[in-house]
Amino acid sequence: MAVITRQRKIQKWKIEEVEDLKKKIKENHTIIIASIESFPADKLHEIRKKLRGFAEIKVTKNTLFKIAAKESGLDVSKFEPYLTGPNAFIFTNKNPFELQLFLSKFKLKRYALPGDKADEEVVIPSGDTGIPAGPMLTVFRKLNVKTRVQDGKIYVAEDTTIAKPGDPIPDDAIPILQKLGIMPVYIKLKIKVAYVDGIIIPGEQLQLNLDEYKNNIIKAYQEAFGVAVEIAYPEPVVLKVTTEKAARNAITLAAEIGFITPETVQAVFLRALSKAYALASALSGKVDLGLQIPQVKPTTQETTEEKKEEKKEEEKKGPSEEEIGAGLSSLFGG
Repeated sequence: MAVITRQRKIQKWKIEEVEDLKKKIKENHTIIIASIESFPADKLHEIRKKLRGFAEIKVTKNTLFKIAAKESGLDVSKFEPYLTGPNAFIFTNKNPFELQLFLSKFKLKRYALPGDKADEEVVIPSGDTGIPAGPMLTVFRKLNVKTRVQDGKIYVAEDTTIAKPGDPIPDDAIPILQKLGIMPVYIKLKIKVAYVDGIIIPGEQLQLNLDEYKNNIIKAYQEAFGVAVEIAYPEPVVLKVTTEKAARNAITLAAEIGFITPETVQAVFLRALSKAYALASALSGKVDLGLQIPQVKPTTQETTEEKKEEKKEEEKKGPSEEEIGAGLSSLFGG
């Protein structure tokens, strides 16, 4: 006796859905799977509008996506761990990090539920609440909100903060917040994974700390520039700093060995004057030089150069030739 098997007819909409998914897979380099468990449908619609022209969101069954992915030549085993629960599939040609950053820039809000913590300061504003006077007055008092009754309605006397960011939102306040249209809780699409040209990137790795990256780039630039200055890398912006540093070092050396040129004469005499003051100060308690030693702090060329780097304007200042001459004259009785 022949066994007759019946093949279940596949519904037309499922066939069309798979074909549509295959088309999107083919046209986009990046596929993102995001959980929409307990995610409000109206908020998903808001995200869809925000992503228009940037990416496309499609909510479909995991099994249909799996079939489409397999028929498109993708390695389905890479997706398998993430195809659980209700998901939205995002198709785009953008970098997934760029998409994650884009999504993080705008905030979606929802009404508070029992057990929620505030993502922003929760304030009950002053004015007419539209809530009839009665048992709710007790709730307002419990929340330390000053009220009065006017025309049978509860009026709030002044703005009152009932929770700060991170604080639990009082359960008693939830119906009041809903009545007043206050949504103190942020929601965001939870990205499970991104698939980019065969590479799987878990959702947590898509989170970017921009301040940290910025600081790392600045630090890397500063260190690279420092090395470039040391090796005199042939770039105009580097060579400018290198030559300035070389000039400062040359003047310091000239002052140390007493090498006089029009460019170094001031530094040489300043160094000599500093040493002369130091010597005279050291001898003044033992030998009567017959001189009045100025009570000035000895200045070395090194400390002068440090001040020059801290404040460039100081480079053009310093003692004039007349001041140096007067100092030498007073020291040596000229």
